[in-house]
Amino acid sequence: MHPAISQTYNAGDLEALLSLYEPQAAFVVKPGRVTQGPAELRAALQRLIETRGRLTITPQSFIRSDDLVLALGTFVHAGHRRDGTPFELTSRFADVLRRQPDGRWLVAVDNGFAGE
Repeated sequence: MHPAISQTYNAGDLEALLSLYEPQAAFVVKPGRVTQGPAELRAALQRLIETRGRLTITPQSFIRSDDLVLALGTFVHAGHRRDGTPFELTSRFADVLRRQPDGRWLVAVDNGFAGE
């Protein structure tokens, strides 16, 4: 799952990235701010893609309970702000993945601020 997230993000492919998330997935935009519904999820991921950054995800542990997996790890998101200045963010993440009826795993919760 995480290699696919990095690959689709780095390719700038919003539709492919969205296909890795449940339609009602909770995406933490910033601490205390979580998307509500598919339109907000799409907008949040679109804003991230617009940074034209590079995402590297390093999962470190997986805890499975039936059709749920808690994935913990770190990521690096590097790129350029709108004014052209470079940025690099390194943080811990906590994701919840859920197995779908067709057997695929999709992101149900994406918290890129798990270390805060």
